Amino acid sequence: MTAADLLTVGHADQWFRAILERLPPPGNAPTAPVEVVLFSVEALAQRLDVDVSTVRKWLKKGKTGKRGQHITLQAFYFNTEARIPWPAAVAYGRGEPFDLATLPAPAPPPAATATVPAALRGDEPQMRLAS
Repeated sequence: MTAADLLTVGHADQWFRAILERLPPPGNAPTAPVEVVLFSVEALAQRLDVDVSTVRKWLKKGKTGKRGQHITLQAFYFNTEARIPWPAAVAYGRGEPFDLATLPAPAPPPAATATVPAALRGDEPQMRLAS
C-alpha cells in the first residue's frame, strides 16, 4: 500500500456529494402508514414474561418515574378491557410518562370490494320455506 492508495479529504468529499445527489430529499420521503399494535393484558404479560397481575398493577398503581413523578401504564379501554399500545409499554419500562394522544391516527381500512350475495346474483336457487 502506498500513500496514493489512501483516501483523502477531497476524494471523500467528492464521493459523499455524489451519493447525496442520488438520495431523495428528506422532505419528500413517502410516509408509510404506521400501525400501532395494541396488546391485551394477557398478551403483554406473556410478551414481557411477567404475571398478569403485575401488568394490572402497572395499570392501576403505577410506579415512580425517572424524574420522581408518578406514572401509570397508559392504555385504551374497550368495555373494561385494557388494550396497551407497545410504545406506552416501552415508555413505562423506561420510567417516562406517555401520552396516548401522541400515537399516530389509525390507518384507514383497505377499500372493501363490493360483493353481492349469491342469492341476489341468481347463481344459486333462492331459499324456500320447508313445509
